Order: sequence, then C-alpha cells, then structure tokens
Amino acid sequence: MPVPAAIAASLRARRAAVRRAVVARGVANARRAEHRGRRRRQVTIGALAVLGLGIFLPIAIIIIAIAGAPDPRRASGASAVALADIPAEALVAYQDAGMLWGIDWSLLAAVGKLECDHGRSQLSGCNPPDTINGAGARGYMQFIGTTWRRGLGVRELEPRSSPEAARGQGYATDGDSDGDADPWSWPDATHSAARYLVALGVTEDPSGAVFGYNHSSEYVAQVMTIAARYRTVSTTTSFQGTAGNVPLVTVEGITVHTQIGSQVSALLQAARSAGFELAGGGYRSPQQQIELRRAHCGSSEYAIYQMPASQCSPPTARPGSSNHERGLAIDFTCNGTRLTRGSACFQWLAGNAASYGFFNLPSEPWHWSVDGS
Repeated sequence: MPVPAAIAASLRARRAAVRRAVVARGVANARRAEHRGRRRRQVTIGALAVLGLGIFLPIAIIIIAIAGAPDPRRASGASAVALADIPAEALVAYQDAGMLWGIDWSLLAAVGKLECDHGRSQLSGCNPPDTINGAGARGYMQFIGTTWRRGLGVRELEPRSSPEAARGQGYATDGDSDGDADPWSWPDATHSAARYLVALGVTEDPSGAVFGYNHSSEYVAQVMTIAARYRTVSTTTSFQGTAGNVPLVTVEGITVHTQIGSQVSALLQAARSAGFELAGGGYRSPQQQIELRRAHCGSSEYAIYQMPASQCSPPTARPGSSNHERGLAIDFTCNGTRLTRGSACFQWLAGNAASYGFFNLPSEPWHWSVDGS
C-alpha cells in the first residue's frame, strides 16, 4: 500500500523538528553515557554543537545520525501497516527514542499499541491526562508510580511539570528538553519506555525485557507479532499460487509452501538446540478446511462458507481464506503435546520465531504463520 503523500510529508517535517531538538540539546545529558560508549560519543558531538561551534553543526548532525543509528539488524523502516495505524507524532517519537537508545523502534510502538492504542484509548490512565488506572498506571506507555520515579507511591500522581528522574531513581525522562518529564508527552513517554527497556536488557533479550515490562507471556507474544507487522509489510501476495494450488515441500513431516521451507527447517533446528521438539500440521487442502468448518461452525451452507470465523468454536477461517490453504501457517505441537501459552516452549517461540518469519495468532497459542493471522 503506497504511503499517502500528506502522511509522508508530515512525518518528514516532524522528524526534522525532532532531529533539530536533539541537536539543540546536544544529545546532551548523561543518561546517554550510562549505557554505551557510542552514547558518550554522541554526547560529546552534540555538546560541541550546542556550545556554538556553528561551523561544525552540519558535520555534527551527520555524525550523530550515523553514530546514533541502531544496530543494522534492528534498524528498519515503517511498513504500510505502521503508517496506517500509528499517528504521525507518535511514530516519530518511537523512531527517535529507538534511535537514541539503540533499540528497535517497532518494539516500542508495539508496547504503545497494547498499552494505550497509541494514545487513542479513552481508558483511565491513558485518557484524559492526569488520571491513573486501578493498577496505578499513567501516561501513553503506562508507567506505575514506583517505576516512573523512586519514592513515588504506586498510585501517586505527580505534577506533569516534574523534572526527569536521575539515574537509579526511576525512568521518568525528559525526551524533548522542555524541563519536564510528562507521561502524556510523546517524546517523554517513548524515551522513558526506551530507557526502562534498556535497563531490562532489551538489547540482549528482547522478549525477556518485554516480559519485565508486563509480566505476561501472552503480552510478549502480542508485542513481538505487532512489532513484526510494523517493521515489515504484512502480506502474502508475494507468495506463489492460490489457496489449494501452491508449490509445497515437506520439512520433517510438516508440509508448507516451498518459499518458506528453509525458514521452517531453520526454526525446527533452533528449537531442537534449545530442547524443544517441534512438529505439527501445515498445509491444509480446501476440502479439509471445509470439513473443519463443518465441525466447528455447523453444517449449513451459511455456516460453512459465510459465518464469521469468530462465531465458530474454535474460531476457524472461511474456506479459501486460511493461511493453511496456502501452506503459510503451522499448528505446532512441542515435545508431543499441543502448545499452551504458559509453556516454556511457547515462551521460546514468542522470543525467537519472528527471527525466522513466523508470528503467533494471539487466540491460538499453537498457530504460527507468516503474518500472525
């Protein structure tokens, strides 16, 4: 899906404004230095720019852009899905925070999606500002009081004009250098979340850090799936064939589309090395899909071909619309049993399957596909 010109122009303008703000503050406070030597170099370069060495400003901007870029394995642009779902102001904030803290911006965006739907949620704590929910969470990235600032009560709400927390005193962060750490400011909220995720070890163990952010395996799986959709185009149109008529290959007993055979093989080998023996069913013919619909949805023409998948028990895609019929989905078993969300095997998949191009359908722990559907 092409990026609308207006959105693209808005993103460029906002990103340029953010970059100017970054240079103006010189990437200048010591929290950058608390993580990596690369951050220390950024602080030095930015500080020189702020001190008035205007002749070096263009060079400083270029160096900051290069030194501040995340690891190439994590760097990525926004997919059409991200551009359609994330408000421009929030997207720029996610990407800016990701760049300066050296983490995957799409991971931040996925957290923001689940926490407050990118600021659109009208639940207490998300909106209106200056509210908290029953757990004490506040702001677009849903910090509880004790995590936002040491000494603050879980349900204690401080003024939005408060300064950022010093190192070791919480994660309230002034992301736009206006003097305040405001959980309802996009720069502040995203930089605070990035700072927290770094402290949780996101660069070494992304799924572990996300689990630390919200102690739920289901939450981790959803974050990883959403992040993958945001940083890559989520589509199966590049795969050859149509439902029921695709080139197939069988990998260790699992029949899938030939184009993902190598991915499946690599995933099975990696899981085996971690102590998990994955098996399961991949390709399903249209007739098999019809029989599943008959069993799960009912025997009428309407039930088989038209009833929404969500009305079946368990939910079952309409014939012709399932990724199984294109060989692009697998229902996994692990060590001989069906996957459950709380199992160690599921947690391993939640943290690693995306690296091999597979994403979980949140309603079915066993179902993994090329796009999470």
